[in-house]
Amino acid sequence: MREAASPRGRMPKGISARQRMQRKLRTKRGRAIYAQRGASVEPVFGQMKDRQGAGQFSMRGLGACQGEWHLHAAVHNLRKLHRDSVRRRAAGSKMAGKQANKA
Repeated sequence: MREAASPRGRMPKGISARQRMQRKLRTKRGRAIYAQRGASVEPVFGQMKDRQGAGQFSMRGLGACQGEWHLHAAVHNLRKLHRDSVRRRAAGSKMAGKQANKA
């Protein structure tokens, strides 16, 4: 599909959603926009599924699923904050060690 020529002109009426997407991905702009998906949002879902077992909901009902999803999102964000604080603490202790060696 990448070797196909970029489409020209307006998009024909009456084509399916799949055909519209295929046509869009044949353009440089469409490929660039689609490539951003992997860099922006989708890794979060993969991390939540892999690390937290958030591949499927364990409760029934919309309200329960929304609550479970909010919990997974909160845990994901807390994990990121914790990892950042550990890195900062480690970087701070390295700097303190270097300053002590200079004195």
